Amino acid sequence: MKLSELNNLIDKKIEVLRDGEFGTVMLSGLRFDRNHKTVSYILSMEYFPVVKDAGVSCIICPKEIAEDVRREFDGGICTSDDPKTVFFQAHEAISKQREVSFDTIIGENCNIAESAVISPKNVKIGNNVTIDPQVVIYDGVVIDDNVRIMGGTVIGCPAFYYYGDGAKKKLVCSSGTVHLYEGSTIHTNVTIQKGVIGGETKIGRYSSIDNCIMVGHDVWIGENVIAAANITFGGWAEVGDNTFVGVQACIAPMATVGRNCKISMGAVVTKDVPDNSQVSGNFAIDHKLYVEHLKSILNTK
Repeated sequence: MKLSELNNLIDKKIEVLRDGEFGTVMLSGLRFDRNHKTVSYILSMEYFPVVKDAGVSCIICPKEIAEDVRREFDGGICTSDDPKTVFFQAHEAISKQREVSFDTIIGENCNIAESAVISPKNVKIGNNVTIDPQVVIYDGVVIDDNVRIMGGTVIGCPAFYYYGDGAKKKLVCSSGTVHLYEGSTIHTNVTIQKGVIGGETKIGRYSSIDNCIMVGHDVWIGENVIAAANITFGGWAEVGDNTFVGVQACIAPMATVGRNCKISMGAVVTKDVPDNSQVSGNFAIDHKLYVEHLKSILNTK
C-alpha cells in the first residue's frame, strides 16, 4: 500500500509530502515484523530516532515538524492534524485487506461442552482438547493438542486498547491471534486477549494459568510457567520458561520476566526481571533486599 492510497481508505485526510510504500503498521518500541515495510507516527521530533532506528519506511507526523522529518528521513512522509488517528485507521484498513476466513477446525477426541461458544470461523483446535461449560472462544485462536480449558474462560476477545477522546474514542482493531500451545491448562474465569496490531498472545507448552487471571494482548508466556490466581499480565509483557508467578501479582505492560524466576505473591513488577531471580514487593525488587527492608522497618519499632 502507498501513503497516497490512504485518503481513499480512511476518514482522516492526509497530505502526502513524499510517497512511500508500507505493508503494516508499527508502534514505536514494540515488537513488529521486520520482514514488512512499516508505517509509524510521531507527534514530536523527540520520538523520531526511535522510529528511524526501527527502519520504518513511512512516517505520519504533524505539519509543524514535517520539514524536520524531511531533512532527516528518506522514506515516505505524510502530515495530518491527528497522526495517531490516521495511524490506527490505516491499521484497520490493512487488517481488513489481509483478512483471511476459514471454517473452524476441530481435531479428534475432543470433549467440548454443549454450552461452550466457539466462533464458527478462524479457530483451530487440535486433538484431545477439553473445553468445559461456558467457555467462549473468539475467532483468531489456535489451540494445540492436549489443552484443557475450564469453565467461564474467554479466549481471543479484543484488546482493551483505544485511541481518541470523548465521543470520538474508538476501540483499536485487534487483528492478532491467540495461541495455546500443547499441554497448556487454562483454569476457570480466565481472560486472554488477542494480539492487537497483528501480534500474537501466547501461552507456552505445559504452562498452567490459574483462576481469574487477566492475560493482556500480545503477552508471551513461556513453557512450564505456573501462574497462580488473580494475576494481571499487562499488554506486551513476557514471562520466560519455568517461572512461577504468585497469587495476585501484577506484571506491568512491556515488562519482561526471565527464565526460572519466582515472582512472589502480590508483587508488582514494573521493570525487567533477569533470569534466575526472585522479586517481591510493590514495586517489586530483589527478594533478599525486600526482606532486609522489612527487617529494618520492624527493628525501628
